Amino acid sequence: MALLNPPEIRPSGIVLITRYLACQRGQQDTVERLGATLAPASLPGDPQSDVTANLRAGTELGLFSRDDDKVRLADGVLTAVEGEAGALITLLRRRVFDDSVNNAPWPSQVGARDLTSALSWFLTFAAGEAPIRQEAGPRSAETLQLADFGPRQQEGESSNWPIGNSTRWNGFRRWACTLGFAWANPKGHLIPDPTVAVRDALPDVFGGANELTAQEFVKHLAQHLPILDGGRYREFVADNWKRPPSENRGLTAPLSDALERLSSEKSIVLDDRADAARVAKADGSTFSHARIGASE
Repeated sequence: MALLNPPEIRPSGIVLITRYLACQRGQQDTVERLGATLAPASLPGDPQSDVTANLRAGTELGLFSRDDDKVRLADGVLTAVEGEAGALITLLRRRVFDDSVNNAPWPSQVGARDLTSALSWFLTFAAGEAPIRQEAGPRSAETLQLADFGPRQQEGESSNWPIGNSTRWNGFRRWACTLGFAWANPKGHLIPDPTVAVRDALPDVFGGANELTAQEFVKHLAQHLPILDGGRYREFVADNWKRPPSENRGLTAPLSDALERLSSEKSIVLDDRADAARVAKADGSTFSHARIGASE
């Protein structure tokens, strides 16, 4: 299974099932009763198909476990449900990035590989250059992927385009916004912006330290959010595209802008010391160290 197809798979559907099971005795229920409760026959369309698809996706991501006709929350999930706001989305993000669902070779899109490849590609674009639709026009995902990956080659669950059609584009929009890597502007255009995800990852990135060198900071960030600059999933996509090497050796615009936002809100403090190695942002400005800010 992939996360961007079938279209019934939605992060909100996985979260709904998770919260439902968290409220049941023993955090478990039969598959039949879960389906009847969340998708009663009175609903229009095929709600049972929605529940089945999201239950399967959540199981593959390690949020649920199945035993014959019963389904229960996996170990550790209840803690996230009962935790502070955003804890469940943080867990969902971690499960999406887990190596166990991202081990398929290029161009396979099974597991979470389709989503992580799509995020890795999308987050290389500045806001004014990113795709705003799947088809038609210079800023369509179709046109931009043609330039980066060549003509689309699709066979089963394999494709050299991370986002191969409108169904996957719509799914990608939902996942990118839910996981904190994008938002939609008033025109409905998707804006690449990992600020929310980076903010959530800061405690893990700093790991108890108050300060990191810029190089350490970017390296740790890539380890926890591997679709960002230098991350293993970003490098996986870059190894398979036809995009010519960039003359700009700095951070990409989405990550650079996210660091500026986090600095403005004082979640982090970026220092630029003359006697230290520096990392350049997309606008050419540099920083040598990153510190946890007052808001943390």
